[in-house]
Amino acid sequence: MRTQEQRLSRRTFLKVTGMGVTIAAAAACAPAAAPQAGDDETVSGQPAAEQIDLDYWYIWGGEGQVAGCDLFTEHNPHITMHPLTAGGVILDKTLAAFAAGDPPDLVDLILCAPLAGRGALIAVDDYIESSSVVDLENYQSAHLEAVNWAGERWGLPANEGLGWLGLARNRNLVQEAGLDEDALPTDFDELHAWAGALEEIDDDGNVQVLGMDIRGILTYPDCWSVVMGKRYFDGETFEYNFDSDEFAEALQISKSFYDRVGAEKIAEFKAAQEGQPIPSPSAAGKVGLFTGGSWTPGSLALNAREDLEFGFSFVPDGAGEGKSPFFAGTHTAMILNGSENVDAAWQFLEFTSTDEYNRRVYDVSGFIMGTKSFIESLDMSSLYPGLDFYTSGLSEGTRVWGIASDPNWYLAWDEFLALEEEVGFGTTDPGEGLQILQEKLTTELAKVLDA
Repeated sequence: MRTQEQRLSRRTFLKVTGMGVTIAAAAACAPAAAPQAGDDETVSGQPAAEQIDLDYWYIWGGEGQVAGCDLFTEHNPHITMHPLTAGGVILDKTLAAFAAGDPPDLVDLILCAPLAGRGALIAVDDYIESSSVVDLENYQSAHLEAVNWAGERWGLPANEGLGWLGLARNRNLVQEAGLDEDALPTDFDELHAWAGALEEIDDDGNVQVLGMDIRGILTYPDCWSVVMGKRYFDGETFEYNFDSDEFAEALQISKSFYDRVGAEKIAEFKAAQEGQPIPSPSAAGKVGLFTGGSWTPGSLALNAREDLEFGFSFVPDGAGEGKSPFFAGTHTAMILNGSENVDAAWQFLEFTSTDEYNRRVYDVSGFIMGTKSFIESLDMSSLYPGLDFYTSGLSEGTRVWGIASDPNWYLAWDEFLALEEEVGFGTTDPGEGLQILQEKLTTELAKVLDA
C-alpha cells in the first residue's frame, strides 16, 4: 500500500507527465499482431523473430558501452543496437529529440529526474516487478536513489556505479612530512593541519606544493550534501535546501582552503602546470591532498609520475557526527517515452543488471558497476591501487547517499560550481549567493511541476 507521501508524489507525477507515459507503456505492452500467411518462417516452420533496431545514446564509456551492446545482440540476434556517444550535451540532445518526436529508444545518463520530470521517460516499476532477471536487492540502495522521481522508478543503475567521494593523499609527501597515516583527518580542522604540514610556499608567497586542493569532486552539491549531512534537494517534498546553515558552512569551509595561501596564488600555481609533461599538479606530485571519484586511482596509475604512491580515505565529516560520508554516484539506463520498441528496450535494461554484461564492460573499459554480485566477483588484487577504497566505501561508509532526484540536477551543479569559485575568490557572500541559487532553482522547479 502506498504511503500518503507516495500518493502525493504520484499525483505530482501525473501532473508533470500527463498520461503520455502510461499510454506509451500500455501500447508497448500490447500483444504483437499475429503473423500472416507468407511471413518469413524459420526452418522449423515457426515465424522468424521480427528484426528490431534500438538506438542507444550514452554520455561516455566508449568501447565498453559498444562491447556491452554487442554482447546483448549475441544473446538476441534479432535486436541490433546502435550505440552513440553524446558526451556532455546528452541531456539537451535527448530532450530536443524527444520534443521533436524522434527520441532514441534508450539513454545512459547520470540520473533519471531531468528526463522523467519532463515526461520523456517510461516508468519501469511494472517491468521490474515481473522480471525474473532484475533483483533490486543486488543493487546498493543508495544507487537506486538515482532512478527515482515522483514516487516511481524510471530506469536501472548501469555501466558505472561506485563512488564519487574520496580523499586522496600523496603518500610520498605525507611520509616526508612525518604525518601518521594511521590517524587520518576526521574533521576539517585536522585537514587544515595536514594541509599546513604538506604545503610549500616560497619567499614570494608562490605555491610550490599545495597542501589541500578543496575543489575536485567537492564542486558537486551532492558531495557537499553527504559531507554536511543535509541534502541539497528533497525528492519527497520537492524543495531545495541551499539556503541552509549547512551549505553556508560548506562554502565557508571551501573558502578557508582558498584563503590558506590565496585564491589567486592557487590559480597561478595550477596555470603554471599547464603545458608541462604532466599537466595535472596532483599527478605531478605537487598536491598533498585532493578529492576525487572512483576514476581517480586509475587516472593516477596511468598518468602520474612513476615514483608516486597514493592512498585514499573518507572525506572528513562536516556535520561533526563522526560519520564516514560516501557519495554513491552511478549512471542509469532509461527507456525513452516515444520508443517504438519498449519491450526490446527493457530486455536491454534487464541485461545491464547481469554480471555477464558488467564483466564485458569492465574488461573493455574498466567501468565497475556497483551491483553487489559483480563487486564480489572482482579480483581485488588486480585493481588499480586505491580502487578498493571505492568498492568497499559503499558498505563501510556510515553515511552513504545517492544522487538527488532533482530534475534540475545539471543546472544545480553548474550554478553551485560557479558560486563555490566566486565565494573562494571573495567576490560573493556565501549567504547571499545561496539565497539567489535557492530562488533560481525553485523557479525552475515550478516550471517543471507546472508543465
